[in-house]
Amino acid sequence: MEIVIETQNLTKIYKPLDFWKKETQTGIKNINLTVYKGEVFGLLGLNGAGKTTLMKTILGLLQPTSGTLKIFGDSINNIKIRQRIGYMPELPYFPKYLKAYEIMEYFADIFDIENKKERILKTLEIVGLKGSEYKRIKSFSKGMQSRLGMAQALINDPDILFLDEPMSGLDPLGYKEMRDVLINLNKHGKTIFFNSHILSEVEKICDRVAVMHRGELKDVKKVKQIMQKYKSMEDYFIHNVKEKK
Repeated sequence: MEIVIETQNLTKIYKPLDFWKKETQTGIKNINLTVYKGEVFGLLGLNGAGKTTLMKTILGLLQPTSGTLKIFGDSINNIKIRQRIGYMPELPYFPKYLKAYEIMEYFADIFDIENKKERILKTLEIVGLKGSEYKRIKSFSKGMQSRLGMAQALINDPDILFLDEPMSGLDPLGYKEMRDVLINLNKHGKTIFFNSHILSEVEKICDRVAVMHRGELKDVKKVKQIMQKYKSMEDYFIHNVKEKK
């Protein structure tokens, strides 16, 4: 199988912002991780476990302190590699007075996309926003705003999607809508790497998951193996993050 993400001993240590403080804080420590083409890979962990730090380091938004990282076998600093990546931050913000089409047009211009209008309309349709192209963001529900965030991550037709808590703030209907979008994208060949606290959705969507705790990778397993060994994804998660007395 083709390797999409490969890290070896990837470490990020934050230096203190205060000049007088000498203590450093470890964001992630010695992360060894491999993600394969076509996978839906879920990253689990408590708040502050290092999930977002790991994702931002992989994306090149944070500079690693040590270790190595490859995306599609190359450096994240290679512009051709970056063009194959889509990223949706947690709780994406869009100006309320703009229309969905205008938001998408902005991102399409960044990537200098040909046949811009056709691509924008197709992408909005993929995420279930057909018919809402010219509505202002202020009229969008949280679920619709999340799907618009997904659309901007898809505008360049990436090979891999990085999603930071894509279901954050959604209601049960929003979960279902986002789940359907992710499953459909994966069926069409997209590799998906995302963080989430919604364990029930992770169980339904992912091929494999990893658990992070205190900046370290505690375990990586196939969802099928987890469900054979544990009563639920929650039991598996708690087993890996519960502090030993």
